Amino acid sequence: MAWGNSEHGKWEQTDLSPSKVKTWMTCPKQFAYKYVIRAPSYAGLAMLQGSSLHDVTLEEFLQGGEQDVEALVELMELDLRERIANSDPRDYKTNKKVDVLEIENCIEQLQIWGKGLLDALKTGKDSYDNELSLRKIIEVEVEKAPLEVTLPKSGMTIRVRGFIDYIDEEGTPGDLKLASNYYKAVWTVARAMTEIQAVMYRMLLGGPGPFEYLVVDKKMNNRKQAFAPTVRKIRFDVTQRDIDRVIDTLDAFVTQTDLANGYENGFFPPIPEYAGETKADAGKNERNFCGKLCSFKEICYKENFAPPAKPSPIGDELRDKL
Repeated sequence: MAWGNSEHGKWEQTDLSPSKVKTWMTCPKQFAYKYVIRAPSYAGLAMLQGSSLHDVTLEEFLQGGEQDVEALVELMELDLRERIANSDPRDYKTNKKVDVLEIENCIEQLQIWGKGLLDALKTGKDSYDNELSLRKIIEVEVEKAPLEVTLPKSGMTIRVRGFIDYIDEEGTPGDLKLASNYYKAVWTVARAMTEIQAVMYRMLLGGPGPFEYLVVDKKMNNRKQAFAPTVRKIRFDVTQRDIDRVIDTLDAFVTQTDLANGYENGFFPPIPEYAGETKADAGKNERNFCGKLCSFKEICYKENFAPPAKPSPIGDELRDKL
């Protein structure tokens, strides 16, 4: 995905992608750390898995390149190993570097899930005989011309930009998701219809219409041993009401972040989401205060939630201690 080499020119601060806006919607403080302060960050293994599966499936298989499943799975493994070697993958909760066993398990998982996806795309059924009907893909990783939008409340002009994973022969855009099947995170129509990504991509294509997600549900047991995934499609319609709602969201974004002034007077409050506490992590507030997937938890906790350090004794107090 050529972010820095676009035929539509360099990305400007007022160019808004779905991922950028969603980061702000998830947590304004996370947005500030990533896009304003540009604090150091790291990737988790799950993110790297998704990137490898995504790139090999779109750029090779759906582009009409290599079609042999075993060769493509091997390519996914090589791609993932390279990503791991060139990054600093860590556990999102503990901030600890992953070890060799975790890396090898991660690679084995991708081999199983990647094979399940590719087999389903070739045969029209996943490993559980669920039908998968996908129209012919005519374009992948599509960057349409930026859409200029003057927001009605703030009066600010922004541009919607982004890369659409694929467009089928009927002109329907789609996005590939390697996704958790945990009940709180599983992809359903209810989740898909609230995604800002689908609406912004339909805006780039001219307005309301169908959108689809190609979902690969990661299956594993409590020991993180992977099983063949379910592979399915979620198709729904983006309406004008959805577009109006997203324009309101973009208006709120530019106002609250002070985008027009380079974020100088923006509001970026942290919005943690408590997700429980295991016995192993009992009392470890710096790990448990927020359950969101975020690589800025350490700095966020220190700056916003950690109890203040006790001041060093001075004067008479110091003499008393001596």
